[in-house]
Parts: sequence; structure tokens; C-alpha cells
Amino acid sequence: MAVVAEAGIERTPAEISPEVEKRTTAENWQMVANVSVTGIFALALLAALYLMRDVAVPVILAWVVANILLPVVAWMERQGLPRGVSVLLLTLAIVLVILSVVTLLSLPLTYWLGRASELGAMIKQKLQSMSQPLEFLKEVLGAIGQATGQGGSGLHVEENTNIVRGIVGILTPAVTQGILFLGALIFYMIYQKKIKARSVLILPNREDRLTALRILSDIERNTTIYFGTFTVVNICLGTLTTILAYVVGLPNPLLWGVLAAVLNYIPYIGPAIMVLVLFLIGLFTFPTISEALAAPLVFIVMTTIEGHFLTPTLMGRQMTLNPFAVFLAIGFWAWMWGPIGAFVAVPILMTTIVTFRHLFPKDTPELPG
Repeated sequence: MAVVAEAGIERTPAEISPEVEKRTTAENWQMVANVSVTGIFALALLAALYLMRDVAVPVILAWVVANILLPVVAWMERQGLPRGVSVLLLTLAIVLVILSVVTLLSLPLTYWLGRASELGAMIKQKLQSMSQPLEFLKEVLGAIGQATGQGGSGLHVEENTNIVRGIVGILTPAVTQGILFLGALIFYMIYQKKIKARSVLILPNREDRLTALRILSDIERNTTIYFGTFTVVNICLGTLTTILAYVVGLPNPLLWGVLAAVLNYIPYIGPAIMVLVLFLIGLFTFPTISEALAAPLVFIVMTTIEGHFLTPTLMGRQMTLNPFAVFLAIGFWAWMWGPIGAFVAVPILMTTIVTFRHLFPKDTPELPG
């Protein structure tokens, strides 16, 4: 028979007082209310982040980049430079490097973008096995366009206007977000210590404030180690990709090396895109598919060694994240914020994990095999 213990006395269900039953029911409903409020708050926060993405994305990106650069700022301070001067010089150097790379790669990038239609025709010609499905799809789309009255008439008349509008529509928010990013980056690196010290003052007692400071310091340390190591690895990968493209015979090898280094910041998705790019450029360059597969296959071997052996060894076991969690985080934040969301997905995931480790510390039991 089921019994209930209260104040050391065992009671049968029939002997449970209405007060005890009412208190148990109230506690259950209170738990449901707490879970509901937490869920509503989480949904409201995500909705706010989505609606404020034009502001939130540059600020979070600035925080990530700042954590990479803060060790350099600290080193410059030890050399005798004031913190403000160090931050300004470092920011200026980064802007100059980015502008130099963009200027260097703008000509080959424009060349390949301008030949996109020719590249598509060449790929269609070489992939003969895909010609019939593509023709069928083209016929279906044409039939849908005729049925809905959205044919090709008037397309060329508005083509130039649409291009100008598209360029203006892209550049205007990009410039605004770029200025917001630089401002947030500079001010955070200058006032990082004050921001940390004052942000914990909202907590009620000293112990909570110390815990918050430990969490913030641990987040900054992990982000710095992760992206600092990853940046060095990606520079090496970009260099090797440039050499690979040159040896194989792909045009503009520096462009593909820089693209590989940038895309590798997005785990799984970035290298997959790079493999596809190398294959498409190979199809455009070489007469046979077997020759076009050379660069992608070697790149797959390189990224496999980097992702499964080199990077985990350099970062250590403490920095290793669950691959499935990383994949889900990238998918979710890419949906929320686009390509930049995919880039900041890993630091957001890392921040969440570090916070939970500090708030709910407990030893994980050793499970049987």
C-alpha cells in the first residue's frame, strides 16, 4: 500500500490531510507556472533578437572579434602604449588589412561573378546526365510562368533599375552595420574591464557577483583560445588551399585560399561550400570531371585532418564541443541572422555551455559501456 511520510510519520492516502494535498497541488502548479514563464521569456528574447538583428548582429560580432584581439591589446599595453591608443592602432590595422584583401581580390571575384552564366552553361554541358532533369524543370517553370502571367515581357526594361536598387539596398545597411560594428569593437576593447565590473553590480550579493565575474572571465578566455587557435589554423588552411589551387592549375589561387580560410570559420557548412566551389571551378577549367575532382578531394583530406586531429589537439579536450550541438547551433543562428549568425553560432553555444557549467556544477557520473 502506498504511504506518505510527513514529519517522520507514515500515513496512508486516506489519512492525508486536505492541507497537505492542497500544498502539493499548489507546488505542482507553481512549477508549471515557472516553466511557462521561463519558456515565454525565452521565446520573447529570441523574437527580440530576430527583430533587432540589424543592431544585435554587429554588436555580437564585435564582441567575438574583441575577444580575439584583447590579448594583443594587453601585450601592447605591456609595451608601454595607452589602452586607447593600442585599440585604435589595432582597429586601424585590421581595417587596412581587410581593405587590402578586398582590393586584391575584387578583380578576380568580379571576373568570376561576371562569368556566372557562362559557368552554368559549361557545367550543364559537362554534366550530360543531368541535362534531361534540368530541361524538364525549365519546362515546368516556363509553364508556371505562362499560367500565372509572369512571362519574360518587360524584364529587360526594368533590369538596370532593379540592379541599382539591389546594390543600394545591400550597401546602405552594410555601411550602417559596419560603422556600428567598428564603434562597438573600439568601445568594448577600451572599456572592457569597466563593463565587466559594472555589469555585475545588478546582482544582489557578493557571491553572485563573484560567480558572474568568473563566468565572464571564463567565457572570454574560452572564446579567445577557440578563435585565436582557429584563426591560426584557418590561415594555414588558406595557405595550403592557395598552394593546392596553384599546383592543380586552378585560376586565381589566392582567391580560393582566402575563401577557404574565411568559410572554415563555419564548421561543416563552410568546408562543404568550399568543396563545391572547387569542383565547379574545376569543371570550368578542365576538360574532364576526373581532373575537376582532384582539388576537391585533396581539400576534403586536408579539412578532415584539420577538423578531426589538428584543431582538437591544439584546443584540448575542454574546448571540444559536441558536433551535433554545433551543427544545430549553426543551423538555428544561420536561420535567425544569416551568414553572420552561422559565424557567431559557436561562440554563442560556448557561452551557453560555460554559463551552465558554472551555474549548475556537478560531476558527470561514469556510465557503463
